[in-house]
Formats: sequence, structure tokens, C-alpha cells
Amino acid sequence: MLSNAFLAAMLLAAAAPAGAGAAQAPVAISSAAVSDPHQLVGEPMPLAKDDKPLSVFPEHLTYEISWAGIPVGEATLTVPGLVSFNGAPAYHIVSRADSNDFADAFYKVRDVNEAWLDARTLDSLGYYKKLREGHFHRDEWVLYDQARHRFLAKTTNRDGSFSWHGGTVPASVQDVLSSLYYIRSQKLVPGEDIILDVNTKQNWPLVVHVLGRRVIKTPAGTFHTILVKPAVRRDGIFIQKGRNLEIWLTDDARKIPVLMRVELFFGHVEASLKVL
Repeated sequence: MLSNAFLAAMLLAAAAPAGAGAAQAPVAISSAAVSDPHQLVGEPMPLAKDDKPLSVFPEHLTYEISWAGIPVGEATLTVPGLVSFNGAPAYHIVSRADSNDFADAFYKVRDVNEAWLDARTLDSLGYYKKLREGHFHRDEWVLYDQARHRFLAKTTNRDGSFSWHGGTVPASVQDVLSSLYYIRSQKLVPGEDIILDVNTKQNWPLVVHVLGRRVIKTPAGTFHTILVKPAVRRDGIFIQKGRNLEIWLTDDARKIPVLMRVELFFGHVEASLKVL
């Protein structure tokens, strides 16, 4: 149950890996030069005057995951710092989804996702996911060369087999995690759509319908929110394409996702904000 479809509604991801090295000169993105995007992570950086401020930085959000009203896990969404990523200043976005003891008994989940968002442009520089779902294990990452409009991706399976992918991307492309922050940086007007280019080894337009306002109550409190409904055309974070995904964001400058819901053939799954 706690599969990509199960842990729903989150264009989400947590926990920065240890061992990030010092800032370094940019390297050309190639399979010969990069085996893991964490090689490109350098030291923490201060926000520069030319960087675009992110209203949600720093941020740490904790969610309760439930299926049909039954608690089955917890997820976090954080922006812990600004770091050097391949020589560029980048907001580090990280998250984790963990099943609880009850769900572990039949489907254990330990998923980690990360993204690096260029602080100068708010375009994605890279995305990494580590999926541990029952017997399914997969590590996958994508790096974006925004200047040359190219991407490089690597997928590693549980048995150690791996494959490389590469190709072109549109200007200002996002990954499935950074796209949430792009949406949160935009003015949301009910009745209007937001369209952005997303790459998940394939390029596709993400259309986000901005719907009405509503007061939402979660374990973290009561919030005035605005509802957005992404039209997911490829598998995203904890959500499969074609699923009915709804996200309630606070109707203020931070646009905090306080409730996320996906409808599945066996019921609905919710991620409800527990701790701000």
C-alpha cells in the first residue's frame, strides 16, 4: 500500500546526506565525470544580493500519512540550507517518507528525495531519489545543464544493474520536487492555470489548475487555503500519473502545503500537516 501511489499527494521529499565536500569549480556533466550528484555538493553559502529569495527558506514541515483515515506513516518536507552545487548557489530541498510500525508489517517504506534549486534563477540543477518500498529498491538521479539545455540521468536497480539516459530540456526546466516550490513562488488566482516544463528523463508540461478557497483543519491548526490540482502526466513523488491529486496551500506568501490528497481505486490517501 505504501507505494508510489500510496504515499500520495506530495510533490514531496528529507534528510541531507552526510559527507558533502567543500565548494569546487563547476564540472562538465557527463557519465565520466559524475557518478552521484552528491559529489557536486559543496559548503553552505550565504544568500547573495543577486540570489532570488525563497519565502519558505528555511523550512521544516512534518506530515501524517493516512489511508482511509488510518495512520500509516510520516513524511517531512524541508529546505535546510543554501549550498554550493556544482559551483552554483542552490537551495537544498529534501524529504523523507517512512511507513509506521503498523504498515511496516506488510509494506515497509523508506523513501528519500532531494532537489537542488538554483538560487539565482529558481530553476532545477538536479534531483535525486532513493526508493525503498517493500522488495522494490531503486536509486535514480537527474542533473540539468540549464545553460546548454541538456540533462543526464542514471537509474540503479536493486541488483546493481544501471542505465544512463540523456537528452535535451526546455529552458528553465524543473524536476518533480522543485516544481512544488516553483508553484509556491507564483501568484495563485482561482480559475487560472500555471504551466511549467518538467523533466523526469522525459520532458512534459505540468498544468496546475488553481481552484477555490477553503478553510482546512489539520493537526497543526486551522488554515485559510487555496486549492491547486496538478494534472500529473508522469510519475511524480509518491504519486502515479493519472491519479486525482489535490493540494491545499495556505492563502498567504508562504503557500504552505497543509493537506494533500490522492484518490486511489482502493480509497484515498492524505498527507496532513502535523508540525510547522
